[in-house]
Amino acid sequence: MEYSIREKKALHRGFFHLDAYTVTHERFGGGEETIVREHLERGDAVAMLLYDPACDQVLLIEQFRIGPAVRNDNPWLIEIVAGMIDAEEEAEAAAMREAEEEAGYRPYAIRHLGKYYSTPGGSSERIELYLGLADSSKPVGDGGGMHHEQEDIRSFWIPRQEAMDWLAGGRINSGAPMLALLLAFGSDGVLADIKAG
Repeated sequence: MEYSIREKKALHRGFFHLDAYTVTHERFGGGEETIVREHLERGDAVAMLLYDPACDQVLLIEQFRIGPAVRNDNPWLIEIVAGMIDAEEEAEAAAMREAEEEAGYRPYAIRHLGKYYSTPGGSSERIELYLGLADSSKPVGDGGGMHHEQEDIRSFWIPRQEAMDWLAGGRINSGAPMLALLLAFGSDGVLADIKAG
């Protein structure tokens, strides 16, 4: 299957960039179709679930999010450490930086869980997902996020099983923490390998 981008038109430049793309692509049944789609440019991001295997706890964060607020839903979401990858920065380095900035911990080991597109129908943003092993008794800073980025983050450790219960009950309802918990601790997750190691 082939496609070609025919035109890119800038619609907005602000915290995010919004462009309109005219694209021609082949159809599964034959022939071609030309479509116009708006695209939100965010850049790429990382997300990391911090886990202390010694006490079987995970670190979660809570912060205000505009998306749920616009829907008149609870805008303080339970999430995991996450942030944008800076220019010329490796994804793993970004994950370590975000762990210190948002949670005040530096993992002693990390494992790549995968990568995914957060909203492929309207954005090219791809998220690299990690599990970070950390000692909950040894913070390296206060966390809480970066004031100049207008972050206001509360971080807390809870038992792994409680986090899984929150996930099952819908209290955790954001993509990155849901996926990280399932990949790390679901029936086919990496927990067995970590405990064996």
